[in-house]
Order: sequence, then C-alpha cells, then structure tokens
Amino acid sequence: MTPGEDLVLHAHSESALHRQQFVLHELAHMILGHDFGDDPDAPDFLLPDIPPNTRRRLLRRQDLDTVEEVMAETLADRFAAAIRGSAMHHSRYLEIFG
Repeated sequence: MTPGEDLVLHAHSESALHRQQFVLHELAHMILGHDFGDDPDAPDFLLPDIPPNTRRRLLRRQDLDTVEEVMAETLADRFAAAIRGSAMHHSRYLEIFG
C-alpha cells in the first residue's frame, strides 16, 4: 500500500483460477483492513532496494494459519463463488485484473 495506490503482487501461476485466488485473497486483506503492524521504517540490510511495505507483505507469507489469513481466504472464496455465480452476467474481473 502506498499513499497514492494499492498494488497486488502475487506469485506467477499458469492457472487463471489460481491467479484469481491470489488477487482476491490480497483484496480481501485490504477490504478487511488488515494491518500487520510491522515497523515499515525499520532498516533492512538484506533487501534494501525493496520498499518496506512490499518486503513486509512478501516475507510474511509463511504465517498461513493466522486469524487474518483465514479471514482473507474465506472472503476470497466468497468473492470467487460470486464471480462463478455471475456467469449469466458480465464480469469485469478479467478486464481489470487480467
């Protein structure tokens, strides 16, 4: 997250559904207002060229069983079900997220 925009970075996947789940999971974190409270201004000597907020999000991925991760995955699943359920209606997901 930056003052001007929020970016969703995710691992590469050949599966469109897997990519969609990555994006929906990260959007769920944003919608749920998850703030992981790390000190973004702490110096990092190992990865100094990666912005602190990006570094924090990327390195946190091993904590998959926290309340925040379960909540985000649950909301992402509901979004995915809604997208699948709207097959009769035009969805702009692919247009926006590729």
